[in-house]
Amino acid sequence: MAISVRLCSGRTAFEVSTNIKIDLIGASLSFNTRVATKHILLLNYKGVEVSMYPSGRMLIKAKSKEESLDIARNILAELGCEE
Repeated sequence: MAISVRLCSGRTAFEVSTNIKIDLIGASLSFNTRVATKHILLLNYKGVEVSMYPSGRMLIKAKSKEESLDIARNILAELGCEE
């Protein structure tokens, strides 16, 4: 699995890109979601806001690049998409 992290253009979150396609409706059953559509999944993961997209891209409002990477890996692991 390829995964990369960078600060988003608005500097309010980290953008995590993966090469994993995600079924957002299916994923919404595994998490405490705020909004779940086939286009976007908004959730609160252990107190951190996460926006997920079907392309595997995530916007994670974490305090650091490392924390956002850990959160993304944990989410993917819970969805069965481990490295």
